[in-house]
Amino acid sequence: MDREEKLREKKNTKTSSERQETAERKREKKKIPFFLKVVLIVLAVILVLCIGVVVYIQSNYKLDKVQVVGNVHYTEEQIIDIFSKEKNMNNTVVFYFENKWHPVENVTFIDKFEIEMIDKNTVTITVYEKSMAGCVMYMDEYVYFDDNGVVLETSSEKLSDVPCIQGLNFKRIVLGEKLPVTNDDMFKRILTMTQLIDKNDLLIDEIRFNKDKEIILRKDNIKIQLGSGTNLEDKLMNLGNILEKIQGKKGTLDMSDYTAESGNAIFKEN
Repeated sequence: MDREEKLREKKNTKTSSERQETAERKREKKKIPFFLKVVLIVLAVILVLCIGVVVYIQSNYKLDKVQVVGNVHYTEEQIIDIFSKEKNMNNTVVFYFENKWHPVENVTFIDKFEIEMIDKNTVTITVYEKSMAGCVMYMDEYVYFDDNGVVLETSSEKLSDVPCIQGLNFKRIVLGEKLPVTNDDMFKRILTMTQLIDKNDLLIDEIRFNKDKEIILRKDNIKIQLGSGTNLEDKLMNLGNILEKIQGKKGTLDMSDYTAESGNAIFKEN
């Protein structure tokens, strides 16, 4: 009997010891490793900081003022309206980064926009408009081209500060390509004219060639005869001052024989 009791006791002791070891192993399994604890704490701190930053930005970076610079053909209100349709205009930071990642594109007469955050409540929109030297009519649309004759835009809108070239015919016009003018000499003269008009800040409505290939400009109710194209630089350099003196009148300004020395400009009022 003593032997049996000892065996039972030994067996019970072993069973108890095994149970204890099993429980300890389970507790060890439930324990989170130290490295994982550190990672979870760091993530929690980052999450709290992010929430704090978001709340701070929402509270302190309200977009109150939008400045527009570089615009010529569009008013400040039109530029802001273009952005307000596509972008969040409530928060300065959100507006800034949204335009960095997804800039406004494909706006007629605009090459690109740049956004700058001036302070917590102000951004500046810089407008880079396409440099248009002139336009021609094609299929009831105004086709605008640059100083090299490359087509930039087509629009139903006529810009007041871009001269329209009359008397040119085209079978087709392609954006990004040069105007397919058959008479290269005449087109060179047109480009020279548009460059000089732009250089001297002249607002000319129309450029036309008569049957003798003489150049005729039109500004409001003034017809301007420039002749065959000699001394063009002198003529256009002084045209602005001459037009100021006859502003509001109707008639023909003959500068065919004009030179800077002679100052021979004849105005015949209708």
